[in-house]
Amino acid sequence: MKFLLHQGLGYSTVHQIGDYLRSHGTGHHWIERYWGSIFVIVSDQADEMILRNEFSGLLDAVNERRRTDERKSHRREHKTEARL
Repeated sequence: MKFLLHQGLGYSTVHQIGDYLRSHGTGHHWIERYWGSIFVIVSDQADEMILRNEFSGLLDAVNERRRTDERKSHRREHKTEARL
Protein backbone atom coordinates (compact mmCIF):
# COMPACT_ATOMS: atom_id res chain seq x y z
CA MET A 1 0.00 0.00 0.00
CA LYS A 2 1.24 3.46 -0.84
CA PHE A 3 0.92 6.50 1.42
CA LEU A 4 1.63 10.13 0.56
CA LEU A 5 3.43 12.24 3.15
CA HIS A 6 1.66 15.56 3.75
CA GLN A 7 3.23 18.65 2.20
CA GLY A 8 5.72 20.45 4.41
CA LEU A 9 6.89 17.26 6.11
CA GLY A 10 10.25 15.82 5.19
CA TYR A 11 12.75 13.11 5.78
CA SER A 12 12.95 13.54 9.57
CA THR A 13 9.26 12.53 9.67
CA VAL A 14 9.96 9.62 7.30
CA HIS A 15 12.79 8.46 9.58
CA GLN A 16 10.48 8.58 12.61
CA ILE A 17 7.86 6.53 10.74
CA GLY A 18 10.53 4.03 9.63
CA ASP A 19 11.87 3.67 13.18
CA TYR A 20 8.34 3.03 14.44
CA LEU A 21 7.70 0.40 11.75
CA ARG A 22 10.98 -1.36 12.58
CA SER A 23 10.12 -1.38 16.29
CA HIS A 24 6.43 -2.31 16.10
CA GLY A 25 5.84 -3.84 12.66
CA THR A 26 7.72 -5.89 10.12
CA GLY A 27 9.90 -2.99 9.03
CA HIS A 28 9.44 -3.88 5.37
CA HIS A 29 8.89 -0.50 3.79
CA TRP A 30 10.51 1.80 1.28
CA ILE A 31 10.44 5.44 0.32
CA GLU A 32 9.86 6.96 -3.13
CA ARG A 33 10.12 10.55 -4.27
CA TYR A 34 8.14 11.68 -7.26
CA TRP A 35 7.86 15.30 -8.44
CA GLY A 36 8.45 16.72 -4.96
CA SER A 37 6.10 14.29 -3.22
CA ILE A 38 7.35 11.70 -0.74
CA PHE A 39 5.67 8.30 -0.54
CA VAL A 40 5.97 5.58 2.08
CA ILE A 41 5.20 2.14 0.67
CA VAL A 42 4.56 -0.97 2.75
CA SER A 43 4.00 -4.51 1.55
CA ASP A 44 2.75 -6.05 4.78
CA GLN A 45 -0.82 -5.62 6.04
CA ALA A 46 0.37 -5.18 9.65
CA ASP A 47 2.54 -2.21 8.58
CA GLU A 48 -0.37 -0.79 6.57
CA MET A 49 -2.57 -0.85 9.67
CA ILE A 50 0.16 0.87 11.71
CA LEU A 51 0.38 3.65 9.14
CA ARG A 52 -3.40 4.01 8.99
CA ASN A 53 -3.82 4.03 12.79
CA GLU A 54 -0.70 5.76 14.09
CA PHE A 55 0.21 8.17 11.29
CA SER A 56 -3.12 9.14 9.70
CA GLY A 57 -2.42 12.78 10.55
CA LEU A 58 0.82 12.70 8.53
CA LEU A 59 -0.01 10.39 5.61
CA ASP A 60 -2.79 9.91 3.08
CA ALA A 61 -3.43 6.50 1.55
CA VAL A 62 -3.05 6.52 -2.23
CA ASN A 63 -5.36 4.42 -4.37
CA GLU A 64 -2.95 3.20 -7.04
CA ARG A 65 -5.62 1.46 -9.10
CA ARG A 66 -7.74 4.62 -9.35
CA ARG A 67 -4.74 6.74 -10.33
CA THR A 68 -3.72 4.22 -13.01
CA ASP A 69 -7.28 4.18 -14.38
CA GLU A 70 -7.32 8.00 -14.42
CA ARG A 71 -4.05 8.11 -16.38
CA LYS A 72 -5.40 5.61 -18.91
CA SER A 73 -8.62 7.60 -19.26
CA HIS A 74 -6.66 10.83 -19.72
CA ARG A 75 -4.52 9.22 -22.45
CA ARG A 76 -7.66 8.01 -24.28
CA GLU A 77 -9.17 11.51 -24.11
CA HIS A 78 -5.92 13.05 -25.35
CA LYS A 79 -5.77 10.60 -28.30
CA THR A 80 -9.38 11.36 -29.18
CA GLU A 81 -8.73 15.12 -29.12
CA ALA A 82 -5.64 14.67 -31.28
CA ARG A 83 -7.70 12.88 -33.96
CA LEU A 84 -10.25 15.70 -34.16
